[in-house]
Amino acid sequence: MGKGIQLSEAMITKIIDVISEYDAEAKQDRIVVLQYLAAINGYLSADYPGPTAEREELLAHLDQFTRHVCNERSQDRQQQNQSQQAAQPDLPKGKSIPTDDPAMGIWKPE
Repeated sequence: MGKGIQLSEAMITKIIDVISEYDAEAKQDRIVVLQYLAAINGYLSADYPGPTAEREELLAHLDQFTRHVCNERSQDRQQQNQSQQAAQPDLPKGKSIPTDDPAMGIWKPE
């Protein structure tokens, strides 16, 4: 992430909790959280003290930064998932054959 910007799961959870205090749907729906964050971004950007052209440039920069953070997080999650899958042992292949007792079966390797 950018220098000076320090995100943490704890901070993000607190932000979601605060938004959820005002809109309970945010606790269940991440899209609602994202809409609030985008609205806050727009609200705060409207107070930018410079000319309109600079504000538009700022918004474009923030859009690029948002996409950068999103892509970085997505790549990190993919690598974590791949590492977790690689760490799991392969389970033996086979099938269970039913018996007269429904609580029991016979496992046969394939």
